Amino acid sequence: MAANWHAQLNAATLVDEVAHMSAVQLSIRAELCGPVSVGTVKVIRLISHHGHLGLSAAKNFVDRCVFDGETVSIPMPSREDASLLVQALSSLPDVPRIEATVED
Repeated sequence: MAANWHAQLNAATLVDEVAHMSAVQLSIRAELCGPVSVGTVKVIRLISHHGHLGLSAAKNFVDRCVFDGETVSIPMPSREDASLLVQALSSLPDVPRIEATVED
């Protein structure tokens, strides 16, 4: 019984933490050259750095934007990290193609 209560408490804590986590909403108007997207390496690196994510996870978010036309929600460790990512993305030369906002 105690183990079940502990699992429920951990699950509730995780749900509460996720509910209060900041995120960045990202969309990218793709510039494709065959099966490859142009100019996404810097975006992937910024997402990886500010989101404390591996390059593979960051690339997955970008690929969903570019190749599937999705607007994705990228979980961020903090609101500050989310704001820093949005600022960094807005400083890239291809800003008109990238739309990023902080969501709480």
